[in-house]
Amino acid sequence: MFNRTVFDNGLTVLTATMPHTRSVSICVFVGAGSRYETGDIAGVSHFIEHLPFKGTKKWPNAQRLSGLVEGVGGLMNASTDQEATIFWVKVSTMHFQQALEVLSDIILCPLMKAEDIEKERQVIIEELSMTNDYPSYRVDQLIDEMLWPEHPLGRDVGGTKDSVTGITRDQIIDFMKRQYVPRNTVISIAGDVSDDSAVTSVHKLFHRWGSDNMPIDWFPAMSNDDSSRVAVEYRKTDQAHVCIGLHGLSQDHPDRYALSLLSVILGEGMSSRLFVEIRERLGLAYDIHSSVSTLRDCGSLVIYCGVKPSSAKSAISSILHQLDILKDGVPVDELDKARELVAGRLLLRMEDTRNVSMWLGMQQLLQGDVQTVDDVVKNLYQVTPDDILRVANNIVKINKIKLAVVGPFRSSKAFERLITKYS
Repeated sequence: MFNRTVFDNGLTVLTATMPHTRSVSICVFVGAGSRYETGDIAGVSHFIEHLPFKGTKKWPNAQRLSGLVEGVGGLMNASTDQEATIFWVKVSTMHFQQALEVLSDIILCPLMKAEDIEKERQVIIEELSMTNDYPSYRVDQLIDEMLWPEHPLGRDVGGTKDSVTGITRDQIIDFMKRQYVPRNTVISIAGDVSDDSAVTSVHKLFHRWGSDNMPIDWFPAMSNDDSSRVAVEYRKTDQAHVCIGLHGLSQDHPDRYALSLLSVILGEGMSSRLFVEIRERLGLAYDIHSSVSTLRDCGSLVIYCGVKPSSAKSAISSILHQLDILKDGVPVDELDKARELVAGRLLLRMEDTRNVSMWLGMQQLLQGDVQTVDDVVKNLYQVTPDDILRVANNIVKINKIKLAVVGPFRSSKAFERLITKYS
C-alpha cells in the first residue's frame, strides 16, 4: 500500500502510488498542537498555521502563493488540532512538482513578517469570536473543558482572545524553531506519481533541512473525576445544545475497534439506536449523533443533540437510558451491521488521494507506524459481542458522565438532579 523512506536528517516520507487517479495529494504533518502549549502561548500552533500563507522567501506575496495552486485548479489548506498541524495540497498530476515546491517554501522559508503577524492576530481573534457564536461549537468546547479541566486538551485549539493577543513574534519564532524540525515532521504523498519520483523530488527540496533542536514534548492527559459533572452556559437560543461525554481509549488501545463499533451502534448513522429512538420514535431532535476521539494517551466518547429547550431533559434521560442498556450487550446481527458500515465507509474513503495521504501521515506522526486499511478491516471483523459488552461496561459509567448544555437556561440545578438520578 505504501513505502516509507527516512532521510539522514530524520525526515520521514511516505508514498502511495495510485495510478488509477488523476491527482496527487501532499500532506506535511508537524508535531505541533494545543497539547504542546503552556497557557501563556495557548493557540500558538494555530497561529503559526496561518502565517506561512502570508508569504514565503520565493513567493513573498500571499495572492501569488495561493495562485500557484488555486490557479491550476488545485486545493491548498492547513489545519491544527490537539496533536498535529497539517499543511496540504491536492493538484492534478501534471502540477505535482509545483505544488511540492510551494509546500516546501511554506515549511522551510516563511517570511513571518511583523506586520503580517499583527494583521493575522486580528483575523484569528475574529475567528475565535465567530466560532464562539455557534452554540453547537461552544457546547463541544464545554464538554472538552469538563473531560480535561485545567489541561491543554480542554482548551480551544485556537487559544483565547487574551492568549492570542499576548503571543509575541519571538514566541512564535521560538516555538516554530522547536517544533518545525525534520525529526518532528512527516511528509505523505498519495496519487498518480511513482514512489521513486516522489521521494527524489522531496529529497531535492528537503534534504538540507536540519536542526539540532529537540521538540517540546506534549502534556500527558490527566483525568479529574472530582471535577464538576454539569456545565450550563446561558444563550438566548431556539435550541438547547447538549453534549454528554465519557472518557474513552487511546489510539493504540487494543479495545479501540470495539469502542468504535459501539459508537456506531449507539449513534452513528440513521439506523443507530439514538437516531431511531430520539429522532424517529420520540421526534425530539433533528441532529443527534455520537463520536469517538482517540488521542496518544486518552480519548472520549461524546454524544451531541440539538433539541427545543423544553425537551432537553427528556432527551438527556433517553440518551442516558440508551447508554445504560448498552451494558446488557448487543446482538450479533447489530454488531455485524455496524462493522459493515465502518469497513465500507473506510474503503470508500481510500479512493481519494487526500484521504490516503492523511491516513498514512497522521498514523506515522502520532504512532510511529502505519496500519493498512486491510489491517483495520481485519481487526474490525475480529470484534465479538463479548468485546462490545466488556468495553461498554468499562467505558459507560453513568456516575462518570459529564454533561454540557448551551441554551436558554439560567441554572444547572435541574440537570444536576437529572444526572444524579441516573447515577
